[in-house]
Amino acid sequence: MAKFYWSILILCSFILTNSAHAQTKVAGEIVDSKDGGKLGKAAVVLLNAKDSVLVKFVRTKENGTFNFPQIDTGTYKFIVSFPQYADYVKDVEVGKEPINLGAIKLSKAALLLEEAQVVGGIPVIIKGDTIEYNAASFKVEKDAKVEDLLKVLPGMTIDANGKITANGKEVKKVLLDGEEFFGDDPTLITKNIRSDMVSKVQVYEKKSDLTDRTGVDDGERTQTIDIKLKADSKKGMFGQATAGGGTDKYYGGKLMANRFNGSQKIAVYGIAANDGMVGLGFEDGQKYGVGSSNVEVMDGGGIMISSGDGSEGGYDGNYYGGGVPKALNFGASYSDKSANDKHKINVSYKRNQLNVANTSTYFAQNNLPEQARIDNSITSSDNESRTNAANLRYDSKLDSLTDLTVKMGYNKLQRDNYSETFGGQQTLEGLNITETNSKNNAISDQERFNLDLLLTRRFKKERRSLTLAVNTNTNQSTARTNYFSSTYFSATDDTATIDQFKRDKNNNTTFGASMTFTEPLSKRLTASLGYSLFNNNSETLNQSFDQDPITGEYTVLDKRILNDFDFKSLKNGVNTSLNYKDNKLTLNLSNQLDFEDVKREYNNLGTVLQRNQTSIRPSLSGNYKITKSKSFYFRYSGRTMQPSLTQIEPLKQNSQQLVTYLDNFDLKAGFNNNYSLEFNSYKQLKDQSIYVYLNGSQGIDNISSKVTYYEDGSQDIQYVNIDKASWSLYGGSGYRFVVHKKWGLNLNLGANVQYNSQYSYLSVGMAEPQLNQNESWNLSPNIGFNRSKANKLDFYLSFSPGLENLSSSLQPELSRTSFKMNTFGRATYYLPKDFKISMEGRQSYQSETQTLESINIINMNGFISKKFFKDKSLEAQFFVNDIFNKNSGINRYQNGTSFIQSSNEVLHRYGMLKVIYNFTTMKGGK
Repeated sequence: MAKFYWSILILCSFILTNSAHAQTKVAGEIVDSKDGGKLGKAAVVLLNAKDSVLVKFVRTKENGTFNFPQIDTGTYKFIVSFPQYADYVKDVEVGKEPINLGAIKLSKAALLLEEAQVVGGIPVIIKGDTIEYNAASFKVEKDAKVEDLLKVLPGMTIDANGKITANGKEVKKVLLDGEEFFGDDPTLITKNIRSDMVSKVQVYEKKSDLTDRTGVDDGERTQTIDIKLKADSKKGMFGQATAGGGTDKYYGGKLMANRFNGSQKIAVYGIAANDGMVGLGFEDGQKYGVGSSNVEVMDGGGIMISSGDGSEGGYDGNYYGGGVPKALNFGASYSDKSANDKHKINVSYKRNQLNVANTSTYFAQNNLPEQARIDNSITSSDNESRTNAANLRYDSKLDSLTDLTVKMGYNKLQRDNYSETFGGQQTLEGLNITETNSKNNAISDQERFNLDLLLTRRFKKERRSLTLAVNTNTNQSTARTNYFSSTYFSATDDTATIDQFKRDKNNNTTFGASMTFTEPLSKRLTASLGYSLFNNNSETLNQSFDQDPITGEYTVLDKRILNDFDFKSLKNGVNTSLNYKDNKLTLNLSNQLDFEDVKREYNNLGTVLQRNQTSIRPSLSGNYKITKSKSFYFRYSGRTMQPSLTQIEPLKQNSQQLVTYLDNFDLKAGFNNNYSLEFNSYKQLKDQSIYVYLNGSQGIDNISSKVTYYEDGSQDIQYVNIDKASWSLYGGSGYRFVVHKKWGLNLNLGANVQYNSQYSYLSVGMAEPQLNQNESWNLSPNIGFNRSKANKLDFYLSFSPGLENLSSSLQPELSRTSFKMNTFGRATYYLPKDFKISMEGRQSYQSETQTLESINIINMNGFISKKFFKDKSLEAQFFVNDIFNKNSGINRYQNGTSFIQSSNEVLHRYGMLKVIYNFTTMKGGK
């Protein structure tokens, strides 16, 4: 490892101390061609002649003179720009001797209307808060996509995970001619629109829809890229077809076709693959399954499954890298608008079918007081989901002062899920406590519909407006499950068995409406007052049936775990806010006051559980614009955290055979404070960015758990308030700058830090509960190099060593501090005769713990390709996944008092031959 860091140091030293080039001076004077007047403050730019990369920029002095003191020898494009004058463009050869260009005469544009002129485009223009790139000034491959164009734009980076950063801020939205394309997935534009169709790329912070409508700046900003198409690229058809077959019966096929006719855009796509490609934006997924899914029973009785990690292999209809997927997806989109933008419509439909087979393992070192134990299991699962989703958005300008937006959505999801688990608990010495075998076979259906309406009426007085928002949705779900579980208890030599058929049904309807009035109090100060109403009604029925010993049918109702109730919630809210805005500072102060009545009526028991609760949500945010490219942002928000009725009185269940949930009618509300600080600075001319951010969350009187463990392996869980403040802090920083312009080499330096402190109560048997504090901190510096040069060598290389500490106050001797290392590399080399070779690899290392060995995950993919035809529209590619056959879906983390390691099945080594055809009838593509 020491040799590795010495190598990095030597590489950094070499880059930062590269050999000097011969340099000389370039000078001159800018004057008016008619009267010889000196033109001060004119923009004088030097671009690299080969790739139009910005080299130097100055403004002329008051006497019109300019001077570039140190310019490397070579050929440059020399551009002069001055308001109301025609641009001056000239190629300049810089040798060893100083160059004096003399008096350069500019002519006013108005005088040249009837004269022939040559005008060169300036690659980067700053228009207020918008940075605009001239796409033609940046060289990319002939058949490149928008993603390839973004990589070569100054201030733009795409990291190892595909995250786009523009001027130090993460891009959240990518638009096409100012409109969403195929929903809100940015990869559908960046990976499927050809770069030669693009005229300009604009980068700006998009204000919220409500700000655009009312003129009252609420401070919300979304870093946005807007792709502007050429006029001749707005009529015609284009797309891409991909087909591939590989070893071990792997295959992948994709078709994306688009037809543009001015503002009208029609798109269709289809996918059939089992190589990890499940969507248009998920190319050859890296297959890292991590973590575990969370199942939360909502107040209304519905079940919410959140799984951002893939251990369930697509249970919720999405694929996160765990398991081997088979996808059969297709969709269509249509959008259009009238010539005066009075009417806009966007309609899309998607049909996705995903089957994921997975084998996952779970190993946890549970640090109980004086009784640490090991939980482990292995689960085989086969899950299939089928989704039909349709969405519509219609925007209308009813008149010059009134805007209407209508959104409708329909979603039907069907799931077939099968899993079988073998697991158990042991002491640290290896003695068995329990052994469990369970099977779960479920078929479920869910149908959702939503309708949202937003109507804004502005008045003649600026910033005076009235906004009405109405939304309603329905959600119906049913599930049928065959459930079997058998647990052997070593302490009593007993076996407990559950063999049941379960039927679940939930119908939920919500309606919400709000009215907000804004009024200017002064030139810079605006106030708003609003009222909101929210109503939620649902019906829940959870039935479990035992087997009739005579007929063998599952018809005997188990009333001990019957849940049959109606849920009702009525919430009234009042919100107020003050908004201050001047040229530098935007401030927002607001508060939401809610009065809610929630009630659960048990139909089978004739009882009612009811709570009346009051909540507040104060907020203060501000954005201070130090300069056009340097800003400071802060935000505070607080929120009352009300206990759910499910936490007060948990639903009856036996799907977790070793767990019993207890009531707590004394549970009260807590409060959460959230803090955010952010600083961003970007120097356009130097292509240099700095960002620093810090976020924190503090919980007061948090609702946490009290867990009682018993010697037989069972446990009781009860939700309780804890009077200790919990904390979650995370922050990061980054500094990006150009190391060598001619090479196109950039250096990224940064660091990330994270700290968490959470409390819970633990006890063993009849002992008094003890307060346990779980703490963790994580420190990860990082260094990265990237280079993007069309038709040459492109690469992205990053190193992130770090330290991670996990501790539990009740078991300090089991705490650990470990070293970790994450490395990512991507390189593409362009060979003669239109050959190309590309490699991508990542490595993740974590050191050992008391009960777990060190892990080192390595995955490398690569391909070699050849392009055919004059327009390079056909490409043959040989791709190899997991070249070293070392990939594994292992992840290690802390959850409560447990140190956990999980793993999932992943796609291992295979080879695939792909044929990719890019077709177009666009003039921009010829």
